[in-house]
Amino acid sequence: MKYCDTSKVTIIRTTKSVVQNIITKKHYAKKWTESKHIYAIYWDEGESEFFEDRKLKLIGAILYGHPVGFRVVKSISDELENGDVLEIRRLWIEDGYGKNIESYVISQTLKMVKKYSPQTKIVISFADPSVNHKGIIYRACNFYYQGENPSSIGSNKYQYRYPNSKVWMSTRAMKNKVGTAGHMGILNKIPDIEYRKSLVKYRYLYFLCNRKEKKRLIKSLKYPLVSYD
Repeated sequence: MKYCDTSKVTIIRTTKSVVQNIITKKHYAKKWTESKHIYAIYWDEGESEFFEDRKLKLIGAILYGHPVGFRVVKSISDELENGDVLEIRRLWIEDGYGKNIESYVISQTLKMVKKYSPQTKIVISFADPSVNHKGIIYRACNFYYQGENPSSIGSNKYQYRYPNSKVWMSTRAMKNKVGTAGHMGILNKIPDIEYRKSLVKYRYLYFLCNRKEKKRLIKSLKYPLVSYD
């Protein structure tokens, strides 16, 4: 696939109503997530047939929000507070617009987040190996890498799949469905459900703070940075 013509990409800060439909239908998680910064991604298709304006096609969205797990922030550094960290919660872009479009969108929206959220010091993101993601786009954007999510290693988390379904669900999703996140509780309620041990996600960090604070925070990290494998 050829590289993206980034001159045709327009990124606009927007609202839930504009991009909710494509996220819930197209992103592999199939559900919305609470977000603080929402960006719509448009492709310039040229001049409109009837007007001088350009025709912009909505081709994707990226959502930033506070990390879901209350332990996530402190698992990075004890010096950080909840308001210091944002997470890339969702990213989906339609195929066919160039192999580097995801990394371009991330790099541009990081600049926008820095402008609109100057208190944010770190952006964290995770790559999920259960859907064949390793985080190549984060590496292209110069995120720092911490390997397998260090705060999850050793935990006995499971994913579940209803009979005749192709979708694996997290314990959080199962709690919303059946009222419990406990493994035995789920098996008691749905004896024929499939389950597997969750793969540990890969964890990435991007520093939005100034160089001096970045250097200090790197020294305070609870888990080391590692080289890309």
